[in-house]
Amino acid sequence: MNAIHQSFPLHQSTYYLIVRTSMHLKTALYRALHNSRLGITPEQWSVLCCLWENDGLNHAEIATCTGRDKFTITRIINLLEKKELVHRAPDSRDRRRSIIRLTQRGSELQEPLTETVEEFSKKAFAGLSEDDVEHLRRIQNTILHNLESSNL
Repeated sequence: MNAIHQSFPLHQSTYYLIVRTSMHLKTALYRALHNSRLGITPEQWSVLCCLWENDGLNHAEIATCTGRDKFTITRIINLLEKKELVHRAPDSRDRRRSIIRLTQRGSELQEPLTETVEEFSKKAFAGLSEDDVEHLRRIQNTILHNLESSNL
């Protein structure tokens, strides 16, 4: 088997390294957001990011944007609604669906949350050039595409 795709020993497994890195990134982002005292989790931040880019999405569109299932998105939206960061509005095209819109408070969090995540990213990716980070994104997108297109 090719050394790039070697499964064992564990510390040399590409899969294990990706998973371990992902777990550490998620934990560190939780910590950074917690320390910011803005009261937002990484999952909530991802939903807010989708709405900052395109306010007025339905649950399915937010699920697609974040890569999460609709049930998880409903739970996150409920929490964001309790925090008065988003509100539901009826979808004029389909009354069975709701459109999720940012409140003023939700919009105002964009700048401080973006600053927090950018500072976190600088620390997490220290020592990597912009080309390195772009190459990493390309590789991750290729792996993601492979997994999604082959139903693995």
